[in-house]
Amino acid sequence: MKIYAIFHLNLMFSSIPEEDRSEVINRCYWPLLHLIEKYNFPLGVEASGITLEIIQDLAPAWIVKFKELLRANKAEFIGSGYGQIIGPLVPAAVNKANFRIGMQTSEKILGGRPEIALVNEQAWSAGLVSHYLETGYGGVFMDYDNPARFADWDDHIQHYPQRALGVSGESIPILWSRSMVFQKLQRFAHGELELPDYLNYVENLGTNDGWLPVYGNDAEIFDYRPGRYKTESNYSGQSEWEFIKEAFNALRDNGHTFFLPSEVLADLDNPLAGNKINLCSAEQPVPVKKQRKYNLTRWAVSGRNDFQINSLCKAISTKLEKIPATPASEKMWKELCFCWSSDFRTHITQKRFDNACRRLQYLALYSGASVREPEFVVKGRPLKIKSRHCRFETEQTSVVLNTAKGLAIHEAAFSDHDMVPVFGTLEHGYFKDIALGADFFSGHLIMEGPGVEKETDLYHVAPLFSETNESIDISCEMNLHSGRLEKSIKIHKQKQQIDILYRFKLENVPQGYIRLGHITLLTQNFDYESSRYEVSNGGGKEEFSLKGKDFDHSNNVSFLVSSAHASGMTDSRLVIGGQETALEISPLVDEHAFIAMVTCRQAVPTPFIRVAFSMQEMDETSRHNACDNTQFIFSTGFSIKPYSKAGSK
Repeated sequence: MKIYAIFHLNLMFSSIPEEDRSEVINRCYWPLLHLIEKYNFPLGVEASGITLEIIQDLAPAWIVKFKELLRANKAEFIGSGYGQIIGPLVPAAVNKANFRIGMQTSEKILGGRPEIALVNEQAWSAGLVSHYLETGYGGVFMDYDNPARFADWDDHIQHYPQRALGVSGESIPILWSRSMVFQKLQRFAHGELELPDYLNYVENLGTNDGWLPVYGNDAEIFDYRPGRYKTESNYSGQSEWEFIKEAFNALRDNGHTFFLPSEVLADLDNPLAGNKINLCSAEQPVPVKKQRKYNLTRWAVSGRNDFQINSLCKAISTKLEKIPATPASEKMWKELCFCWSSDFRTHITQKRFDNACRRLQYLALYSGASVREPEFVVKGRPLKIKSRHCRFETEQTSVVLNTAKGLAIHEAAFSDHDMVPVFGTLEHGYFKDIALGADFFSGHLIMEGPGVEKETDLYHVAPLFSETNESIDISCEMNLHSGRLEKSIKIHKQKQQIDILYRFKLENVPQGYIRLGHITLLTQNFDYESSRYEVSNGGGKEEFSLKGKDFDHSNNVSFLVSSAHASGMTDSRLVIGGQETALEISPLVDEHAFIAMVTCRQAVPTPFIRVAFSMQEMDETSRHNACDNTQFIFSTGFSIKPYSKAGSK
């Protein structure tokens, strides 16, 4: 069996205080080079551009030694980007800048260009392929275990390099990481597993001529404890790098050969290699490494105010895209890549978080960027209600609102869809399955968390009505448990578009999750066999068929982790529906960094298809009251309009 390993270096690691960085270099990074130099293990070493800069500043001798090993072909540098950015959560322009500046930094410090890139946090989307190719990478290192969960791949796929498909048919060679395999080495090094058990596990994985990645994760967890969890294994005082050396020697003694990672790519001509495969699926649009609790939401809408800082980052990127390329603008792109680093969004210390926020605010001021909020007020004359359902029509749009349920949309239709309602409410009893025995509304919000009452806006309201040449507006106010909510439905007259607006005036930041803009499709009214959703995750738009699918991105993983999957929606749009009856849903403020969660259930009489947009989820990184002002005063909203392949209407 042919073996390779890649060690990930990250001095931006969320739980490492800045004053500990020299200690990490001494305890973790120097032993790694000794493992390569003294014991002749050819290993891949990955680091972001930021980490290379920090090492060069704190330990230039380490850079000198590493370059010697690279020139001697005893080690291989693996690239990634300037910052450890989660590619499927940032606009395409940011990914391009991150890869570009990362490549320039490695050339400057190490004197060469890496051939292979490690996918940050193994968070993958097909939209990233074109960025890696444009930067000049010849392959990527990506997790196998999670994409394989929803793929019908032959067993040999895992043992050989393949080709990962992009959104337009392009592809890039891929060599595999294995989450459970690298976790086994971690357990052995931490004294949680005996050597015979570790070797037995590895031996049962391989094939005679196939490849196995015995490691593909952090270097900082050996001989150093970041202190993220109480469950971290105790450090015994005996060097864990000695345990790694012991494991590697045992594998070599058993007849297995270590290779540099790039040598895996030489096997692409093998009859079992080079298959063009899609790593993404409707069920899992963005695969991420390790177990289900470790998913896209942890960098998007959890942590310490992730939604707010991601929205400001998005506003800055929009500004920078409009600025001509100059040395000054490149410095701003570089600073944005720093501010969008994933580690500021997880277990970051308060001191480092505050410093990062200051830098982000300064960059916003310098670039002239800000996050807008939609302007609206509750206004108009009281609406005379004859029944709970009120219909409003223009020449192109028809909407029925439920005043007994907080202006939830009962049904909505557009002229492009021949005025056949495509989204609205599926009432209790529509589905035959008792598991779906509820009312499924559109246009509402849900807030829920441990120890607090579940909150929705499905109250009986007294709506106000106003009308202009541009729109019909129906608005209301309601009391929530922790404050007030203003809500408005705007029906445009000059175009086919319905807006749903919310303004929160709450006493504190809600705990748990906040999901808005639920849209339930009326699948009985269109060809649901052609149903799909389209979304951009850091690159071009990806399309996922919903035919025969059964999943729910918003399902909780555990009591602590509120959801399992999501899409980045990095161009601020999501398309969902049938081939001729699709909807385009967008935040009214492009900068608002929502993520999309799709539900698809095969049911009788028709499938249940729904999407919601999250601005806050819950996991072990959540610190939702991290800001000084604990009040939650915030306005946002979504637009819904018909969509066709020829373009949005």
